[in-house]
Amino acid sequence: MKSAVFGLLLAVLVANGQSFRSVALEETAETSANASLGDLDGDGDLDIVLAKGRHWPLVDFILLNDGAGGFEQRHEVGGSADRTYTAALADLDGDADLDLVVGNDRPDDKRVYFNNGDGHFRLVGTFGDSEWPTRNVTVADLNGDKRPEIIVANRGGPDNLSANYVCFNDGTGAFPVCAMLSGESATTIAAGDLTGDGSVDLFVPHRDGGQSYLFVNDGKGGFDERHAVGPSRTATRAVALGDLNSDGLLDIIVGDGVEGGVRLYINRGDASFEESRTIGAPGDRVFALAVADLDGDGDEDVVVGNSRAPGAILSNDGSGHGFTLTRFSDAEGAVYGLAIGDVNRDGVADIVAGRSDAPNTLYLGCC
Repeated sequence: MKSAVFGLLLAVLVANGQSFRSVALEETAETSANASLGDLDGDGDLDIVLAKGRHWPLVDFILLNDGAGGFEQRHEVGGSADRTYTAALADLDGDADLDLVVGNDRPDDKRVYFNNGDGHFRLVGTFGDSEWPTRNVTVADLNGDKRPEIIVANRGGPDNLSANYVCFNDGTGAFPVCAMLSGESATTIAAGDLTGDGSVDLFVPHRDGGQSYLFVNDGKGGFDERHAVGPSRTATRAVALGDLNSDGLLDIIVGDGVEGGVRLYINRGDASFEESRTIGAPGDRVFALAVADLDGDGDEDVVVGNSRAPGAILSNDGSGHGFTLTRFSDAEGAVYGLAIGDVNRDGVADIVAGRSDAPNTLYLGCC
């Protein structure tokens, strides 16, 4: 990888006159799986972590922001090449900087890195079992001790030949104990307060033709209570949470692998959800989802990353019922992960797409 931003590729019009300038973050197309945004070096701007590999070992990269949305300064995360699906950022040890959780497919160790405070990371430990068929990991404080846990989504196929786990933080940023959460085959798990009681619940969407479930947190990181969500057969690859109808409750947005497209489950507030409905284009093959206010109108919009098709922005009218679809990006490769934030500090949201078989790309919002 060369130490340069590789140039302007295209510009496409999106909703309300906003446009995105597309900048390649790499020179080559590899099997990347995700991207994360956060201030890694403490200078007040958003840096990028590129999670690379999936089933084939590659090195993950840190891209440090120059303050204006340029990323010429970059370096390897460190350690051996690995089969990374997720590089999640969170303060694991309570020292006020962002550390790194790297979720790898088998047979690679699942890794924990501490931030030196300047955007350089050191490998400090592992979590779980190297033989887990891990896809995405989610990081969230599940027991209220101000230290985040690691939620591990493992894909076990249609016969559920694996399980999903919660690995508990011991308070120092180590994760010696992992408890089984569920047996559903999953590639991603969403974390958020879906019941409105102040605790972080977990939504496990089935990846391989089974039932998806909401797991209700007892406030201490226990998840004995669960509720079925949606039909008995789903094949969900992507999920996001957001309050799309502005009622103060988190709704569930999924990329549906059976019916296709993006489906929205509106939260009723009693651990149940309305029957899902399609938003956007039914035929989209959705690999990634993110929720953010892209057009600055105060409500949350949906960003869709597709496989072999342009991505989409679903601009919300604020009701959760009206969405305007606008395409962005090219149709190359597959967008496995999305991160949203203002990387050049111009007051407009930008999009980072982690792409497989196409260069990882930054879409700079403007106007």
